[in-house]
Amino acid sequence: MAILTRHFGKAARPGGMAFLLLAAGCGEKKILPLSPGDSVLRVTATIQHPDFQRPWLKKQPFTRAGLGTVLSGNRILVTADLVAHSTCIELERAEAGPKGTARIEAIDEECNLCVLKPLDIGILAETRPLSLDTTIRTGSHLDILQLEANGAAAITPATVTTVAVMPYPNDGGSFILYRAAATIPPRETSYVLPALHDGMLAGLVMRYDARTQAADIIPAPLVARFLKESAKPGNAGLARAGLSWEELRGGTLREWLGAGPERTGVYVTRVDPDGPAAKAGLRRGDLLLKAAGKTIDGEGNILDPIHGKITFNNLASLESAPGDPMEITYFRSNGAGRGIRATTTIFLSGRNSLSEISPRMEGDKVPHVFLGGLLFQELSRPYLRDWGANWRLEAPQNLVYLDAYQDEFPRSQGRFVILSSVLPTPRMIGLQNISNRVVEKINGREIHGLSDVTEAAKHPENGFHRITLEGSVGPVYLDAATLASEEEAVKARYGIPPDKQ
Repeated sequence: MAILTRHFGKAARPGGMAFLLLAAGCGEKKILPLSPGDSVLRVTATIQHPDFQRPWLKKQPFTRAGLGTVLSGNRILVTADLVAHSTCIELERAEAGPKGTARIEAIDEECNLCVLKPLDIGILAETRPLSLDTTIRTGSHLDILQLEANGAAAITPATVTTVAVMPYPNDGGSFILYRAAATIPPRETSYVLPALHDGMLAGLVMRYDARTQAADIIPAPLVARFLKESAKPGNAGLARAGLSWEELRGGTLREWLGAGPERTGVYVTRVDPDGPAAKAGLRRGDLLLKAAGKTIDGEGNILDPIHGKITFNNLASLESAPGDPMEITYFRSNGAGRGIRATTTIFLSGRNSLSEISPRMEGDKVPHVFLGGLLFQELSRPYLRDWGANWRLEAPQNLVYLDAYQDEFPRSQGRFVILSSVLPTPRMIGLQNISNRVVEKINGREIHGLSDVTEAAKHPENGFHRITLEGSVGPVYLDAATLASEEEAVKARYGIPPDKQ
């Protein structure tokens, strides 16, 4: 029986030729060419998003397609937005090779990364897993890998123009990102494409602007951190300090605070209640001067040995893990032109969705509660996004405000429960225009989550449920005696499964 062995050297660039060694029984070896396309698979995901207007259903399915990059351990790397909320993930080898399916092994929508695991690892036979190249810097030349319709590999050259911390597609955070200049022609797959360097994976192209010919690439260092954190039990995502800041340009504010003539440091604008920074004693109005021993300049940058100047947030999200300590040097003004310089230690944390008043990411199900023809659910960023790309202007402005300034509310607020819809019934006549208002109380009980709605509904007042909404809308009264039968009739009329509440 012949033995197949792969041989790759660093000099074998993706645009050139790699080789497959075929060892015959007599000891002679035949060298066959190996395409870089043997390191990727076509990935097609069938997606069904939750329907926030009809939360007992899902929206119409659609498909997304991209390339998955083969990693060691029988893993396939893709972007999170390629497969999030998928009902089926199909795999196909290049050149009409084997087909199969996969499941999500780990996903982080904040940093837009996901690892897939084939249900049958046989589809990965004779593929070449790629290792990560974390040495990319501004000016590096990359090769963007695509597949032609016949499965042949197609290479597009790219040059990294920017390495910086930038916002990612999901509104949740900003992370290190490569921006590269490239002319990527449209082919059969989306712009979820591997970016290669010397036969290694430099990152994943997650979006491309044909007008500016700029490709945004999730860098290999962030991929490495994601792989490391996602393998841990109870993974909570990437580390964070729990604060926001603004640049400190010029010297006027520094002089008013009494911070001295140095042009360093950034101004803390918000500290998450009960977050790592708050627990370490930092406050709004402090000046952050150093992080992990590295001086922070007035624009929030530190000096990185590979990337040069880069935002100091990178120290938490890329170079640290949840639970790691980070020493912070800060200046705190006393309000009279003087202050103190001090040092504290922050113990970084991961994302805690339970502490978010208006969560920025969604699950596959939308929790909701009916009271008669009234539909209640909790405010979330995905709920607002249902108004489209311009949701900040198109969605109800009272809810947009609460989402934008949620960090100003104490954590005791819990979640905002909204009356999201009024289903037309004879008893709901006249109430159609009161939807998308925050529920303040039901039967005298303050509402801080859907569980409060359920509990309050157990205690009607004098035979009626009294629902108090925000604004000048008067209380809504529901007859407790007929509520159950009315709710049953509503669900029957609109095809709502009775067991999904």
